[in-house]
Amino acid sequence: MKKIIPPNISLLQLEQQKIDKLYYNTEGVKKADNGKFDEAVEYFSKAIELGLKDSLSYFNRATVKMNIGDLIGASSDFKLSESCRLSN
Repeated sequence: MKKIIPPNISLLQLEQQKIDKLYYNTEGVKKADNGKFDEAVEYFSKAIELGLKDSLSYFNRATVKMNIGDLIGASSDFKLSESCRLSN
């Protein structure tokens, strides 16, 4: 299935979003590895806000939410991760 790029987003902007998403995801992993779970959630959330359906960001945020005891949030994010993975 061919991905359709909205006409108001240039290819350069799309590439920048991907780079930004990777940055926020990587920083979130670093924060989680250092036990800074609340900050990690913020970084993963920012990656998700970029509007790209990314199962990895949802999965990472779900894992951190489990570590801080937010089981309902974790369950929701795991489901979103799976639906993103299946739709790509």
